[in-house]
Amino acid sequence: MTAMPEAPFSELINKPKDTVAKLASTPKQKLRLKRRDSADLLLTTVERAEQDGEVLSATTRIFVALIAKDAAARTLLTEVIPEAFPWVRFLPKQDVQQFLVELVETLRAAEDLDNLAPVAQLIVEWKHTAEVHSDPELKRALTHDLGDLGSLLPPEATTE
Repeated sequence: MTAMPEAPFSELINKPKDTVAKLASTPKQKLRLKRRDSADLLLTTVERAEQDGEVLSATTRIFVALIAKDAAARTLLTEVIPEAFPWVRFLPKQDVQQFLVELVETLRAAEDLDNLAPVAQLIVEWKHTAEVHSDPELKRALTHDLGDLGSLLPPEATTE
């Protein structure tokens, strides 16, 4: 993957025509606007953003249809998903299948809302689950039965 062209955010403010010309000259029609005190911004064309959305939508619909209609496709996707997400190798097989189902369902719902944040969150959550499975001590600590720890006071009783 090649690095995305960059420009300081101030360049967009001070030299908007030059910055837009720089965007137009980039092969991917994307320009990262670097900011000092905040998250960087992405400048792109509406046409490019719509194309990206169409590709995501088509890919999502294909995966949803494959998983819904064909058990062999589900099996194959479960076997090849480690190529896209190497960390799934630490998950039990049934968890890999569950991740795949949740990923496709969340992609479909997120695409319908035009908001990919839930997909990113799902991937982070499953990656953390894989981290637990990859570390025997961490897994033992998180799954160890502590037994009965006694009664808990209601939250309002603990603030007095």
